[in-house]
Amino acid sequence: CALPISGAYKRKASAFRNFISKDAPPAGEKDAFHYPPAAGRYRVYYSYACPWACRVLAFIAAKGLTHAFELVCVHPIFGITMPEVDEDESWVFDNKGEFPGTNPDPLGQPSLRHVYVNALKNMNLPPDTDFNDTVPLLYDTKTNTIVNNESSEIIRMINDDFNEFAKHPEVDLAPQELRAAIDTVNESIYETVNNGVYKSGFATTQEAYNEAIHVLYNRLDELEELLGKQRYLVKGATKPNEADIRLFVTIVRFDDVYYVHFKCSKKAIREYPNLTGWMRDVYQTLSLKSSVNMLHIRTHYFKSHPWINPYRIIPISCGVEETLELPHGREL
Repeated sequence: CALPISGAYKRKASAFRNFISKDAPPAGEKDAFHYPPAAGRYRVYYSYACPWACRVLAFIAAKGLTHAFELVCVHPIFGITMPEVDEDESWVFDNKGEFPGTNPDPLGQPSLRHVYVNALKNMNLPPDTDFNDTVPLLYDTKTNTIVNNESSEIIRMINDDFNEFAKHPEVDLAPQELRAAIDTVNESIYETVNNGVYKSGFATTQEAYNEAIHVLYNRLDELEELLGKQRYLVKGATKPNEADIRLFVTIVRFDDVYYVHFKCSKKAIREYPNLTGWMRDVYQTLSLKSSVNMLHIRTHYFKSHPWINPYRIIPISCGVEETLELPHGREL
């Protein structure tokens, strides 16, 4: 990610865009890897703190696929990834088991950056290939290569290609008849809300912040009005789907983190009755408890961005996690 002279936050595109498919690579693509659907073959590196990674956890939970993937949770606090090379900070592993809910790396690596670098070698890619060591990371344990690190593509693979292994194959979070509408909603909330909170929090000029916060709250107001007329984000949907999950992961973090840390302080989500009820509805209906860990979420944000929070103090929680099981009242 980069901050141009304007001070506006720009998110860098994901670099690894391979797909899981029953179809073998086309003849002639000698360097192509084949990633067929399989239970137990793929590893998902994630952080509970990252909303993009938690999209993937939500899909795995809703589909009943926890048994089909090896799930590896990084340490919530950024650390220096390769001290022998530079002082860049990003996701590191808790190989000593010091923080609850984390996992050591099965490859024994100290950081996710090491996993990426080693995978480049296995994929015959140049060592200077440009990448961000982001989560989620879908990793193939058979070839020790990276399948994909773009969450929007990973969740579609989980939804479409793993039904034979799912405990809940009947759960379709991106039905074909609604997919175009889901894509439209996704596009309308990504830059305004999902990335909008980051544009506010990472802005380095007053002008960039003012613009981002204006767009964010305009969209939240629109969503509040919409959810007063229909139960879920996509018109005609009778169950929560991908669009709801993609917004949920931002909304569930809002009051406890973004309101304070990212200066999204015009209005809290708890002041939006329809968004609050909708958040609880999605959480309860899709059984998303395993995808929400507020200890990791709050620890990461308040301790990993010293340019925003130099003393790394974690403010008192407003208790969002404890309210998620309250009645949602969304039987519209």
